[in-house]
Amino acid sequence: MAIEDNHNHFCIYCGAKIDFDQNFCSECGKPVYRKEPEVKKVSAEYDNKIAELESEYDIKQAKAKELVEKIFDPNHMAYQKFTSSITKSNNLFSTQVDIAKKMAEMDINENPFVEKELDNKLVTLQAFIDKMDELIDELIIHMGSNKEDTNDINNLFNEMDDLIDSVKDY
Repeated sequence: MAIEDNHNHFCIYCGAKIDFDQNFCSECGKPVYRKEPEVKKVSAEYDNKIAELESEYDIKQAKAKELVEKIFDPNHMAYQKFTSSITKSNNLFSTQVDIAKKMAEMDINENPFVEKELDNKLVTLQAFIDKMDELIDELIIHMGSNKEDTNDINNLFNEMDDLIDSVKDY
């Protein structure tokens, strides 16, 4: 990658003029010193955060699946509805992670808009994790309560569907 440079270069040891493609000074023979431009590696921070969110989500969705399997009979409609919601959530979360990773690969330093959008993606990913937490909490409460009372679980289904729909619209 060629860097366009509009100023003169001189040897730091003897002061002789250095051409762009020279590796050694023609006067003193010492290696040419070139300061490489500093590049902030902001994307590494985002890569780490995305990986953390992805790992946290995987653990939580696995726990939610495990609870659904313990609480409901596979032939029961609630089992199918939970499994379907978790699968939809997993697919959409995966898509959002892929998009966030692609955004993190971009040169964020040059475009603050990309950084803002990437921050928004991280908030969206965190919202999926929060909803999965709520699902786990409701399932645990449901395990110890009256199994006929499903209002809280139905409300949670609606909230998860709203989250999935809002991310699809986004």
